[in-house]
Amino acid sequence: MSSAPHLVIENGRQKGMQITVPPEGARLGRSSKNDIVVLDPLLSRYHCRLFLKPGEGLGVTDLGSANETFVNGAAVREARLHKGDKILVGKTELRVLSEIPAGESGGPVVDLGFGRAAPDRRGPGHRRSWLLAAAGVVLVAALAVWIPRLLQPGATRPPTAPAPVATPEPRRLAIAYEKVLADARNIFRYRLSLSADGVMSVAIDDLQNDRHVRKEARADEEYLASLADTIAESGFFNLDGSYQGVQPDIFNRWDLSVTIGKRTHRSVVLNRVEPDIFRDVRKVIEEAGKNELGLWAIQFSPEKLAAMARDAHLLGKKLYDERSVKHGNLAAALKSFEEAAWYLETVEPKPEHYAETVAMIATCEEELQRLYEDQNFRAERAIKLRDWATAARELRVLCEMIPDRTDPRNKEARRKLLDVESRMEGLR
Repeated sequence: MSSAPHLVIENGRQKGMQITVPPEGARLGRSSKNDIVVLDPLLSRYHCRLFLKPGEGLGVTDLGSANETFVNGAAVREARLHKGDKILVGKTELRVLSEIPAGESGGPVVDLGFGRAAPDRRGPGHRRSWLLAAAGVVLVAALAVWIPRLLQPGATRPPTAPAPVATPEPRRLAIAYEKVLADARNIFRYRLSLSADGVMSVAIDDLQNDRHVRKEARADEEYLASLADTIAESGFFNLDGSYQGVQPDIFNRWDLSVTIGKRTHRSVVLNRVEPDIFRDVRKVIEEAGKNELGLWAIQFSPEKLAAMARDAHLLGKKLYDERSVKHGNLAAALKSFEEAAWYLETVEPKPEHYAETVAMIATCEEELQRLYEDQNFRAERAIKLRDWATAARELRVLCEMIPDRTDPRNKEARRKLLDVESRMEGLR
């Protein structure tokens, strides 16, 4: 098989990276356990698999990713790839450089000289051909003697030196960040810390709106590795330690310290416009806090949050009342009630409908699980009866009933549906 690269990353953080798919295939995603690690936060941990199919060539299979795998703009479960095809995973775009021609051998060929046309005995090649044939006979005889011995229990095999494994130096990320925005009317303070062992905590104090938020959670290790790469490549470590200005009647201060591996740098901006690099990094860090700890709602006033929660609650009630109209309505109702509760997480006092919102979340979850079990039973019964058309129909209902592709129940239904559709295709 050719060792020439099969794909190249054309757009994304690893632009220019070339990929060669081995005979056994390669899994791609943002987890460090993949064969191909792509630093893209929109990728699933295990996003897709590239493979080489005998007689067909290069292909790709989606592994149930949250944001799907696209080939030439179309979402695919599995697709044959051709030279020039574009694959989009998250924000990363790959282009196919070469295919594996149908029928190409997947391994090296050892020629022992058998099967060739006999050379002219008078020619100089006769002796060389005879020697190759003799060497082949000796090799076969030796293998016939030694292979059975090696396969016997307790047989001694020649020791092999372990291949050296390069262990990358860990690049632990630690962050200490504080933002204070103060004037005559209000003091707003935001603090985020990330310990070297991956625990992220956020504290927010908004005196004017009487909101005080405290949250802490362990952040995803692979996400933190991607965040560390983003900060390291931003130029933050080249910033000055202090940027100061003068603005009357206000006190705006951003204090950011970052440690990546053995490198630590601190930069403080006081009462002036932030340098572009500083602004970009602190926005990425604030976004990390919002994503990892679910703090998006803090950017809105309590009145706005209460209004959005009321709208979400009313939509949830409407979808719940119409849950028999469409298979996905119950799941959509649950999502709306959860959204309403999320809006009210930092609002005090809670509005009157909050207790009903919480109760409806539990009701929807219980009812959705019961309906899922009933529907899954019908699908399993059709599969056992080998009634593939009915099984496919029941499994599609399951996928509509639980549309969240990250939900294990949806993943299981799609896995079964793919198997059933393959069986149906084989009967045509």
